[in-house]
Amino acid sequence: MAYGTLERSPPPFFRQGPSALTRLLLFAALAVLLMALDVRFKVTPMLRQGLSVVIYPLQRIAQTPVNGVRQLSDYLEAPAKAQAEIGRLQRANVALSLQAQLEAQLRLENNRLRALLRLQQSQPPQSVAAQISAQASDPFSRAVQINRGSLQGVELGSPVIDETGLLGQVTRDYPWSAEVTLITDRDAVVPVQNQRTGERGVLYGEPGMGQGGMELRWMPAAADVRVGDLLVTSGVDGIYPAGLRVARVTSVTRQRDTAFARVMCAPIADVEGGRHVLVLKPLTPLVAAPATDKGKSQAKPAAAASAMPAASASREVGGK
Repeated sequence: MAYGTLERSPPPFFRQGPSALTRLLLFAALAVLLMALDVRFKVTPMLRQGLSVVIYPLQRIAQTPVNGVRQLSDYLEAPAKAQAEIGRLQRANVALSLQAQLEAQLRLENNRLRALLRLQQSQPPQSVAAQISAQASDPFSRAVQINRGSLQGVELGSPVIDETGLLGQVTRDYPWSAEVTLITDRDAVVPVQNQRTGERGVLYGEPGMGQGGMELRWMPAAADVRVGDLLVTSGVDGIYPAGLRVARVTSVTRQRDTAFARVMCAPIADVEGGRHVLVLKPLTPLVAAPATDKGKSQAKPAAAASAMPAASASREVGGK
């Protein structure tokens, strides 16, 4: 065979398309474009909704082995847990028997006082029972997924509680699921009230505390705050019902060079290992914010907007 007739092109196995750097730049530009469209022009929410509907069956299939193992474990541990739960409930029944006997009389007196003052009767909020199905995929936020969505009555801004206290707030809803931002998230803001003194404040998520904690900010250094104080929702934001247990004060640091005390708190609810939750209906309907061209409207829990006036007022009090 003549030398000029030899095949000089590389075999198909060694042929390559665009270089790795070119593909990296292409996908990076595509990612930046999608983020810009999502933040500035709100183009991708409908795409996210559609993808959620499409991949929901795949999620359920992927969770089937885990759910099966969990159900088998619960079935094997059910007798011992049932006995322990019966004992605990019997002790609680004895402890609450006196309160149950006095409850009717107290309610009657409360209704009479409300009638005298012409106050509106307080009604229990509507709720939807749900279970935590997965952790949120975003590593920079503290959020969980629940197995109830807009088709079951879950609304944006709905408070989420467990058997001990406030757990978080619904920040994204899908047809069959919803995303709940925990109260320990760095963007979470909850208007609270000190149950012992009645003083109101604003509780922020504190991401720098490892397992998750909270900080009661803008409290004057002379404020009556003690370790062990219980903080409950104040109800002034129109989102959270008043009286829900939120956190307990764990440390109070007062320094001479600042007008505010550093108050650290621990959440009452089981933000790390809870499973069964209750989704409450917000006290007032949540109105979606209008789209903005400046890209500064990052998705945050709805109660943050209502809590800002309280934070500003607290700053003014501290400055005086």
